[in-house]
Amino acid sequence: MRRARRKAAALGIAFLLAGAPQLISGAKAVETDEAPETGEAVEREKAPPEIDAQIQDLDDPLYSPFTARYILDEVRQLRTDVERQRADMIQRQVQREYEIAKDAASYAKHAVELFFFIITGVTTLLVFLGWNSLRDVRTRVQEVAEARVDSIVQGYAERLDALESDLRGKSLALQDAQADIDLTNEIHSLWLRANQVSTPAAKIAVYDEIMALRPQDTEAMTFKADAALELEEPQWALSLANRALGIQSDNSHALYQRACAYASIGATDEALTDLKDAIDVVETYRAKAASDPAFEALQDDDRFKAVTDTA
Repeated sequence: MRRARRKAAALGIAFLLAGAPQLISGAKAVETDEAPETGEAVEREKAPPEIDAQIQDLDDPLYSPFTARYILDEVRQLRTDVERQRADMIQRQVQREYEIAKDAASYAKHAVELFFFIITGVTTLLVFLGWNSLRDVRTRVQEVAEARVDSIVQGYAERLDALESDLRGKSLALQDAQADIDLTNEIHSLWLRANQVSTPAAKIAVYDEIMALRPQDTEAMTFKADAALELEEPQWALSLANRALGIQSDNSHALYQRACAYASIGATDEALTDLKDAIDVVETYRAKAASDPAFEALQDDDRFKAVTDTA
């Protein structure tokens, strides 16, 4: 009866050792299985084309600084909750894998002990028949058992080290995401301040602060070019627009501001080319250009009338 129980325990240990890697790999696949559902949810929530058209034709913004601030806080809270859930999931996954490894090592130890007892019984019988001394057989069996246990423990130690390294990398990613959220909040507050100031010089100072935090911010460059045009500095505005287009060649706002700068310095052909390219990207610039003071010198030009004709 005791021998039968030991045999059943040994078979159960072998089954658990064979299935442990599949359990661990299955647990690691939980995170990747959730990504497609998120993409599909975003696709399902995409606004219809008619709503996009209404938004493009708006003359006044739909939001206030307070609404924008509220939305940003909500987005920040959502991102924080998502990252916290991911951290909790990783922690639970590591804990589950650690428990599996611990149980497997314990089962392996019991299996080795059972094997040791079986070998001891067999060798005892052999000693009675005159093969080797019982001491030599026990020493050899103990060495084999210790080597096997050390090998198993070393394997699970390496797996735990790999899990610890992966968890450390994900923690660094969470820190980077938090830093990016803080930077976004700071830049958003600067944009709110830029909307509150009234003089072009004050706006340029705020845009410089935004570009100091994010040097490749093409939106800040184009709005700074607009403020430079208000200060009657077309060359400065032209330089800023060229810089923005060097980063993003199809930036419609930068194309429009460069067209305004060209019109201010008398480069009519270049102004009309950039204006046409901007209108091809954003149709609302057609009506805006018709009443923009920057194009006052082109009001009698037939080519300008053809570009800004809304009929």
